Amino acid sequence: MRIAYFDCSSGVSGDMILASLLDAGLDFEYLKKELGKLKLAGYKLSKRKITKSGFAALKFDVIFPKTRSRLKERPLGEIKNIINKSGLSSKVKTLALKIFENIADAECAVHNIPKNRIHFHEIGSTDSLVDIVGFAIAFEHLNIDKVYASSINLGSGVVKTEHGLLPVPAPVTSVLLKGVPIYSGEDRFELTTPTGAGILKTVADSFGFMPLMSVETIGTAAGTFEAIQQPNILRVFLGQSAKELDYDTDSVIVIQTNIDDMNMVGTEHMMEEIFAAGALDVYFAPVYMKKSRMGILLSAITKKENLKKVIDAVFQETTTLGVRVFEAGRYKLPRFFKKINTEYGSMNIKIGKSGNKIITSSPEYRDARLLARKNNVALRRIYEVARQK
Repeated sequence: MRIAYFDCSSGVSGDMILASLLDAGLDFEYLKKELGKLKLAGYKLSKRKITKSGFAALKFDVIFPKTRSRLKERPLGEIKNIINKSGLSSKVKTLALKIFENIADAECAVHNIPKNRIHFHEIGSTDSLVDIVGFAIAFEHLNIDKVYASSINLGSGVVKTEHGLLPVPAPVTSVLLKGVPIYSGEDRFELTTPTGAGILKTVADSFGFMPLMSVETIGTAAGTFEAIQQPNILRVFLGQSAKELDYDTDSVIVIQTNIDDMNMVGTEHMMEEIFAAGALDVYFAPVYMKKSRMGILLSAITKKENLKKVIDAVFQETTTLGVRVFEAGRYKLPRFFKKINTEYGSMNIKIGKSGNKIITSSPEYRDARLLARKNNVALRRIYEVARQK
């Protein structure tokens, strides 16, 4: 399964999305040929490599004659007619129309008018039609199956619109991004536009951390502004889902804290209580801390649903005043258990596979320990016998 992940740490706009996909391998001549099926006149497409805050990035623009304004009002019905009467594939038409419908719903919520009375201003202009339909063309041509995106930087300050100066994020952008993790930086620009928000809200399966994937190509798009906090660029990562690599995948939460003021006699009890709270794994590592004091690094791994319980246990059983929390992806061999009979009794073997190939196998420790005690033999003898099976 081919997936695309958009890093929106410096916002997202329609032209940046399209530029990133062009930089990641979308053929520019193919894009122009397909967009020509919209029968829109009076514009040209431009792409060029530039440097943005020291990074190479692709700038994509829709260029109009200086004497012509690009901000043509179009009702939703006209936009639908332009797309439906084109020679584009049904898949491209369906996706483009879905994006416009979602943006129209947001416009209705903001202006409190029926959808059939919506007249798009900025979003109805030719360049926005190019951005949205162009994305739908790229989605099909690059064989993208799923889209994911990071949390979205909105920018700050004000933006000039047909309704006057409005605070960032613009009202339509705000409505579109309900339920999406968003934040504002110190850069006084509109970093996320309604078009960019509308595209990602329509197609993204989730927002947050990058999914487990094997990256094939990376596209970097340049934005309009010279941001202060970070380069005004958008990156897209295209590649295969880790599921294509014959691995099971999931994500876990890692909780960590450094401790140097605690009696370590109780570490066994501490570990047992954190496990009981729902941790998948708990481990300690020696560390040197400030003033050269010896301490331990406590790490606990858990699923999201048990996060609070595990953190509660860490605070309850240790002297720490704070923990670090971050999400991590995991690749896992598909595994199953097989029961075997040995001269010492029956036990379970844990087997890990990749595709149809067995990669690893080992006796289940608890079973091996029980047989060792029951037969009064060394644990390693049980392991040796089990591996011969």
